[in-house]
Amino acid sequence: MKHILFTLIFLFTLNSFSQNEVNKWAVTIGTGSVLYSVENGADMGGRLIPQFPRLSVATYIFKNITLAGSISSDFNDNQEYTTYDGEVRYDFGTSENTINLYVLIGGSLIQSKHLLPTLNFGIGGTLWISDHFGLQGGVMHKYNEERFQSQRSHTYGSVGITYRFSLSGGNSNSSSGRKRIWESKH
Repeated sequence: MKHILFTLIFLFTLNSFSQNEVNKWAVTIGTGSVLYSVENGADMGGRLIPQFPRLSVATYIFKNITLAGSISSDFNDNQEYTTYDGEVRYDFGTSENTINLYVLIGGSLIQSKHLLPTLNFGIGGTLWISDHFGLQGGVMHKYNEERFQSQRSHTYGSVGITYRFSLSGGNSNSSSGRKRIWESKH
């Protein structure tokens, strides 16, 4: 837990000293779900592991790149599964749009029977309902080396509510340029 706290403090200070005019941060609370394949589900004690809560912190680093960290744990399940995720997101220049799609690459430390690493890649997006609030979802594949028998490669999906803010004290309403979903022309 000390390492997670250190990582979050590092993430908060990383962009605070940058030369960007507006520091863009987002906090997400949501839920996730682990899905093993049919053949691996039998070995793992079940195919599906619900997760709640899933907490994420993300910061926009520079053009099209966002750095994010998340933590979540099993919810009311007989399988133990806690994941500490770190990822880099590439948003194709859509960070100021109402719909912000991205691809991601990263890694996780998964605590089940043992603490094991995975390599993650996936896709996701945020639907910004206002300048501050959005709905976020994503799917990633968590690749695990076959030599680790206590964990298998699997799919991980998540959804949540995102709150975006600025640590610089600026008014993000006037600087974002993002239209609310109901202001968009259809």
